[in-house]
Amino acid sequence: MSRTAINCLLLAALTTAGAAHANSNETFRGGETVILRGLVVAESTATDLAFVNRAKTANRCSLSLATADGSSLGPDVTMTLKALETRPFPNVFEHLARFYVNAEAKATISCTGAFYAHGTLADAVTGRLDPIAPEADYDAAPSRVLMAKAVTCPARALCYDAPGVVHVPTVAKPAGRVSFPTPPGIAKRFRASLDVTVGPWFPAVPSAKHLIYWFVVSKNFDMPGMLYFRGPGKSEAFARHGVGLTHPEKLKIIKPFKAEVGRTYRVDNDYDMTKKTLKITVTDVATGKILVTLNGKPNLATYTVKQNAKLLVDMGFVPELNPTEVPSYGWTYSNVHVEAHMQ
Repeated sequence: MSRTAINCLLLAALTTAGAAHANSNETFRGGETVILRGLVVAESTATDLAFVNRAKTANRCSLSLATADGSSLGPDVTMTLKALETRPFPNVFEHLARFYVNAEAKATISCTGAFYAHGTLADAVTGRLDPIAPEADYDAAPSRVLMAKAVTCPARALCYDAPGVVHVPTVAKPAGRVSFPTPPGIAKRFRASLDVTVGPWFPAVPSAKHLIYWFVVSKNFDMPGMLYFRGPGKSEAFARHGVGLTHPEKLKIIKPFKAEVGRTYRVDNDYDMTKKTLKITVTDVATGKILVTLNGKPNLATYTVKQNAKLLVDMGFVPELNPTEVPSYGWTYSNVHVEAHMQ
């Protein structure tokens, strides 16, 4: 079955079995933990999650994904939900499915305020929809991510975080991703930041593009920003951006910059469509000094976020897909923070 058909199944899941769960009177208290077991990581099955904020104020929720035996399937993340909002997270394992063959998984969820959560499995072969109900885990320790100090979230912004080490590229897993479900609406600004500790330059081509981040809304077509570092022979900070543009149409910004192996840099991509400014800064974490700034201009005044959209941040390249893009083995990516400012 095609990806379009799978997405239709997901929409059906949200309006049938998912809606029944969302309307449930069951509520978990803030600080409690629930587990959704029996999830599936497979190309033939789309696993959809949904978070329900039972509080009448904004709620901060955490999500941890793991195999049935507890092996992590990616970084733990947090997100803010609006008052009484239901936030779907469609096809949560989409980027992992090619690495697993019908692997069983689980999701662990907690929120600071009253909440509910549920899941649905959509089988692309049979069309079957199987609801997944939450189980309370009263013995669970408070979520490490949820208990971590929250990054200040500006007024009217939706904020997302993956604190701590998020990805260290290896031969087995050269590319990493954090995925944040975001609700539909009109966005006027997107912002993403993370810390990167530069490791060895790719020895065969140190001057090639080493990916710092690829920041998009659901797909490459809508890209608030992308940044590479290039090593000896080029020594550049190289950015691309463009929303509603094919990759060859995207705008380029290049500045001389000599990134040093072993140093940690904080990179900040502020795509402000209202102010008509794109500002990418690279700061030395140890000194707090801004080392290079790349300035551009967004090509839209606002952006319409569609239903079931995801804010994606990728780090590190898979080798040999593009001769100018090389893996960043041994680099460390951490403390991902994303904001969507809505009208």
